[in-house]
Amino acid sequence: MKQLLILLTLTSLLLAACGGTPTPDVEATVQAAVAATQAAQPTEEPPTPKPTDTPKPTTTPIPPTATPIPPTNTPIPPTNTPIPPTATPIPVQPTATSVPGLPYSGTYMVVNVASDDVLNVRANAGVSYPIVGVIPHNGTGVQIAGAGEQVDGAPWVPIKYKEIAGWANSNYLAHQAYTVVNVASDDVLNVRSNAGVAHPIVGAIPPHGMGVQITGAGAQVDGSLWAPVEYRGITGWANSNYLAYQVGWVDEAVAAQAPEIIMALKNRNLENLSRLVHPDKGVRFSPYTYVRVEPGSPEGADLVFSSAHIADFFADQTVYNWGRFDGSGEPIDLTFEAYFAGFIYDADFARPHAVGYNEVIGRGNTINNIAEVYPNAVTIEYHFEEFDPTFAGFDWRSLRLVLEEKEGAWYLVGIVHDEWTI
Repeated sequence: MKQLLILLTLTSLLLAACGGTPTPDVEATVQAAVAATQAAQPTEEPPTPKPTDTPKPTTTPIPPTATPIPPTNTPIPPTNTPIPPTATPIPVQPTATSVPGLPYSGTYMVVNVASDDVLNVRANAGVSYPIVGVIPHNGTGVQIAGAGEQVDGAPWVPIKYKEIAGWANSNYLAHQAYTVVNVASDDVLNVRSNAGVAHPIVGAIPPHGMGVQITGAGAQVDGSLWAPVEYRGITGWANSNYLAYQVGWVDEAVAAQAPEIIMALKNRNLENLSRLVHPDKGVRFSPYTYVRVEPGSPEGADLVFSSAHIADFFADQTVYNWGRFDGSGEPIDLTFEAYFAGFIYDADFARPHAVGYNEVIGRGNTINNIAEVYPNAVTIEYHFEEFDPTFAGFDWRSLRLVLEEKEGAWYLVGIVHDEWTI
């Protein structure tokens, strides 16, 4: 390349020396050749990149391809901001304030619980809280102490049952009903416009009246406790001494026989009782809730007497074997008079705490086989919850009347005594 330039230079000098002037075409041809040669020959070293080779950002903004993320400096609510409770309070049916001295001062009863199960009472609303007590499947006298709460779709209410206080699922509670007691079959329970006999009568409840509601707080008048009641459209005040808690329900034709039988026993009127005994089957006397019907068994069978025998039974001085005493196993060898005092009317069952209409209230450790022995019968139970609080309910007692139908009438076929047994 250098040699060619030198040669061309020398040629030009020679021509100049000779006085010749190069033509523009030759000069242009040389310059073009040099340019072409330079363009055709590669450089010995790669070119150093220029600063302009590095891309510079354009000034035109590029739209974001993703949803903008909020800035991290957005204020976060403080953690001590109150959070609404998940257990939203809900209203409950107003409770009937307990009447002091009533056999059952509460206003609700346990329902929808199997006979071998209990209703749990918890420390607070919801199953996540510990159990603080239980109520039997037929528990009565449950008081609702305040507004309820909805927890996990279930309504819970604060309750009190005897000495237990806590929360229970109200799906297993129903408004309590009362039934008339200690009123003769030919009499009625008067309902008055206000508490006390000085006020006018506004209605009456039959001696077998069921479904009586106590609607508010009671009042003490002249030594008697009066309660505001409602019964089939009748509203007023009734003497609470003639009301007991009701468990279950039976047809009124059956219920009407119970007061007549229990009042005959209370008044020791065996002549009236004999007319109510089944004319064909007589009446069986069972000292305990397990009815013995096998004469050949070691325990023998419960004694059965006809209606004719019943009418004058107190005059019978015969000593009968009625079975064996629970615990000791000693024979129950008594006259009817003595058996009546110990195993029939050993408490004032005409004025019980509760009456069970085809429902078992008292439960001990003795098998109750009444339904097996009397499959077509209706049982009405007169029940005392307890007599002495120090026994924690283990001194409960019941008298059960067993009735069967014959030609449209209901007759007594069994008298079953029951209590806590060992």
